[in-house]
Amino acid sequence: MPLNSAQERTGAVDGHSAPIPLGAGGNKRQDIVGVSSVVRDGDGRILLIKTANAGWELPGGQVEQGEDLIGALVREVREETGCEIEAERLTGITLNTGIPRVTILTFLCRHIVGDPYPGDDSIDAGWFTSDTAVGLVTHPVEQLQLKDALGDGQGVVYRAYRRVASEGPHDAFEVQRLHRC
Repeated sequence: MPLNSAQERTGAVDGHSAPIPLGAGGNKRQDIVGVSSVVRDGDGRILLIKTANAGWELPGGQVEQGEDLIGALVREVREETGCEIEAERLTGITLNTGIPRVTILTFLCRHIVGDPYPGDDSIDAGWFTSDTAVGLVTHPVEQLQLKDALGDGQGVVYRAYRRVASEGPHDAFEVQRLHRC
């Protein structure tokens, strides 16, 4: 399931509050690891899901206890779209430095089989041209993840960011570090 902005802020997943254990010095700290997929079909189109809270976004979600990253990626795409995929390469690591700290690993993937349909946490799913997909994804950090995966570079892009106060209806983000590997 995708992590929406409320889940990134609170650590709540599946409608439950996540425990926030005490870290060094008594600070509250919870680390969440998630995966995000940029799935291409044979025609080069991009698979997106639509959720009630976030609109169009990349399929993905939280890595569960005892699960590896690729297993979580395949499971999340299957649950949210009904499609089977194969991970090709890691394209990005995105870190929200707030509490809880949320790390998302984005993978470029190849569609294997299945016609997309709405599944867990999604109200729609479909294929879109790259330009259309970039325009439909409105979360600014997720839009960067998509652009990074679609870029010409073969490396991995690392971004650390934090949420900042915003006067508008949408969350604002400040990039703290950008590194291209």
